[in-house]
Amino acid sequence: MHIREVLVRWYKSFNYDYELKFAPTSKKKNWQVTEDGWLPHVRVDLERDITAVVGANESGKSHLLDAIHIVLSGEDHSRRDFCRYSTLFSVEKDKRLHPEVGAVFALSSEEQTQLTALQIPLQNNGDLLMLRPSEGVVQVLNANEERVQLNPAQAAKLQALLPKAHKLQTQVDLPDSVPLAALAGSTPVPYERNKRFELLNFLSGVKGLELLQERVAGLFSLLEAARRSSQDESDRELVAQQRQLGQDLLTKLAGIDRSSFVDLMDAIAEEREGLVNALIQQMNQSIARHLNISRWWSQDEDFALRVSPREHELVFTIRDRTGTDYSFSERSRGLTYFLSYFVQLWSHDRPAVPEVLLMDEPDAYLSAVGQQDLLRILEHYAHPDDSERRDQVVYVTHSPFLINRNAGHRVRVVDKGSGDEGTRLVSDATRNHYEPLRTSLGAFVAETAFIGGDNLFVEGISDQVLISGMNGRLRLAGAPPSRTLDLNEVTLVPGGSNMPYMLYLARGRDQFKPACAVLLDSDNAGQEARRQIKKGGAKGRPTVPDDLILMLADAVPGAVAEPRVVIEEPEDLVPLVLAGIAARRYAKNLLGLSEEEADVLTNEAILAGVTSDKPSLWDAIESAFQAAFDTGIGKAGFAKELIAYLGEHANDEVAPEGVDVLDTNFAALIATLSETLATARETEIARRRDRRVEQLIAEFIDAYPDGCIRDRALVALRRIEAATDDTEVGDVIRAGLATIRRDHELTAEPLKRITDYPLFRTELQTLPLLPRLRDQGRMEIGDIDDADGRADALTPSGVPAAVTEIEPADVIDGSKSPKPAVSEVAERKDEFESGDSAEEVEANPLAHEVAE
Repeated sequence: MHIREVLVRWYKSFNYDYELKFAPTSKKKNWQVTEDGWLPHVRVDLERDITAVVGANESGKSHLLDAIHIVLSGEDHSRRDFCRYSTLFSVEKDKRLHPEVGAVFALSSEEQTQLTALQIPLQNNGDLLMLRPSEGVVQVLNANEERVQLNPAQAAKLQALLPKAHKLQTQVDLPDSVPLAALAGSTPVPYERNKRFELLNFLSGVKGLELLQERVAGLFSLLEAARRSSQDESDRELVAQQRQLGQDLLTKLAGIDRSSFVDLMDAIAEEREGLVNALIQQMNQSIARHLNISRWWSQDEDFALRVSPREHELVFTIRDRTGTDYSFSERSRGLTYFLSYFVQLWSHDRPAVPEVLLMDEPDAYLSAVGQQDLLRILEHYAHPDDSERRDQVVYVTHSPFLINRNAGHRVRVVDKGSGDEGTRLVSDATRNHYEPLRTSLGAFVAETAFIGGDNLFVEGISDQVLISGMNGRLRLAGAPPSRTLDLNEVTLVPGGSNMPYMLYLARGRDQFKPACAVLLDSDNAGQEARRQIKKGGAKGRPTVPDDLILMLADAVPGAVAEPRVVIEEPEDLVPLVLAGIAARRYAKNLLGLSEEEADVLTNEAILAGVTSDKPSLWDAIESAFQAAFDTGIGKAGFAKELIAYLGEHANDEVAPEGVDVLDTNFAALIATLSETLATARETEIARRRDRRVEQLIAEFIDAYPDGCIRDRALVALRRIEAATDDTEVGDVIRAGLATIRRDHELTAEPLKRITDYPLFRTELQTLPLLPRLRDQGRMEIGDIDDADGRADALTPSGVPAAVTEIEPADVIDGSKSPKPAVSEVAERKDEFESGDSAEEVEANPLAHEVAE
């Protein structure tokens, strides 16, 4: 059983559906008639998995969560929450009403059978429509849409079958510490640590009974201050909730037995430091093993949550990528709130029946990246990897970063009308590419290169609309994530005529550059834009390599087009029948034409405009539209009408004509875009890694230009090894480090100077080039021959690996050019940068060795 739709009337900011009441096509429902006439409920449909409710301040979005909680639990249903601006709000006898809330529930066949056995009426389609008109009263609608009140026994049995509401406490963060006594199941020490310290300091200065008698007033003053501090905490309930979270983390999530905390308390009291350290070490291992927080907290893959012992508390600490431990108070509060949400979700015992998770503005304390991490947790909660269970999630937010841009259908925008209109649902929230969603958020959700980690530059807004709309459609249809775009990670940037400059802004100035790819039309304008991009970077070098610039025709091999149409722009991928529908919808919505008037624009008229001289479908659409209506048509509007039409027919059993071809064409395009962006991302990761390695090497050479002891060199090699990632390229660099470490005997006699320092420096400078030389077949990775008595160099995986020596002038079979000397490569590698043109690389043989 899950909620299909929520019904709200007269609850807080919700009055009634003002727009529905006065719409000329509305049909009055007798079960919604009151003494003031027909007052329909505000109806908000919920997704089967996740629904995001967005609205401006005071729009009533949080009230919707409260209404859902009342529907499911029957609790907190009070007259005091009756809408104040309703005409039915009264203080007179027998005229005081309760807010009315309800829901439509989708049922399984088994649940339908159960309710039928209880003689609980259902609607004609098998759904259950339940209402709570007043406290303790439950009504349902029968097949004739008549209210039927359930008796107490029926209501109790129905309540047991309903989904359970679970409201996440978004204003409660994890505590800095948890009393050990509470964890051990005994009474905690009553005073805070700083007050205990003051008392001990006071008593340490008291020697003898007489002095104590003289200072007894001061002692009682300290005790009273400590007691007041304990009682006057800003929110005692909040502190209790925080401590409970800390206990749940350690006992429920980490699985630590309470007897372990008893042993720890005794070990601390008895000053058995060895046992204390052993217990704490095991507790930290249990936390790491069971929580696996690094899977969800993407801002630091080496993040670890730990505990440290104090006299009467366990203190939570955080170890980051630097290997340093910090207390919660030394880190941002966003992390502690994220951990709080994590603990609440994972320690919560889900009921046997389905559940509805309610969250009120969980974005308040989280950064943009933290909100994206929370989105992944919510996705897992609704669709767990290890269970067939499916629960619902409903959350309200102000933040654009807590909206899954791959799933615009999940967004519900609520708005408060003027006067007695009350809160209403905006029905077309995402039809106009997230308008009026942007307005409701209070800020323009900019589509720029500076939000997303990966960026796809397209020529115009129409490309942005088509790609995002079709991408969402393909994802809903079950396309693999690897062949679609994750719009939470990828930003579609309409560059237009400013494409070269936009790319320069995105990639031309900073040390760390975002991954970028470009999609251009295959027409003359697109070819000219490609030439400009190739010349538009710093020092005349392109801002993105040629393989990351896609021409549309090359990106969709095998795409199906209309007769005589040559595929050059995204509109050419649209079948004629759908293009005609979108153009006519544009005419009706923009020009206010009737169906008959819009039908003047025929598909035949559009197709007649496609000739061998003008093979563009879009040009034909423009020409036919101008001839039919004496005005032009915009690409963006055309694209939005096409996506809107597809959305209206998304649930049709038989897809409209042309849809299969459209899906196939755009599936091919989007798969190519996804692969290209993956290449861009991997290239950027490799560039950053190489740059980091080069920086570490340069720092070491600057610090020790003429020589150093082996121990300092060994430390430098460890830093370089730590900067490499767990890839084949990283394996090559680590193998090179192992060879250098072995050949120069860095692990023996650490205070001795390196014997052949010039060779060591040259080999160190050559390290970043080893992966490229390996790819070119100029270097081999394999077992070291122990015939010369040298030990194997082991990679971190334990596989023996070594780098064959590169001779200064090694000629193979007399048919290939000599290999460049290692020293020559090291000295001249800075002459070549990523972005050298193909002509430059071809003209200089050495560039083949080092150019990126």
